[in-house]
Amino acid sequence: MPACARHADVPPAVVSTPIVVKVKATPPAELLHCADRPAGLPEDPALIAQIPTAIRAGIIRLARAFAGNADRGDRLVNWNAPGSCPVANAK
Repeated sequence: MPACARHADVPPAVVSTPIVVKVKATPPAELLHCADRPAGLPEDPALIAQIPTAIRAGIIRLARAFAGNADRGDRLVNWNAPGSCPVANAK
């Protein structure tokens, strides 16, 4: 039973251990290029009405995932070489 066990008079001291992670000087060259952002689909309402809803939703999910990955890649490049990639406007 835990209540019957002897307890230490003084709690143990908290030891802070620093964590160090060595980072290579720079990532490989194939990772240090800005993302290509092609023009999207036309925004003509007449054309959007022709795309079935489920397909349109899939296109939107793919575009959002691509944008997130492109932004992450650009942040990595800018972290290693500030100002290399254009910064997207925060929405």
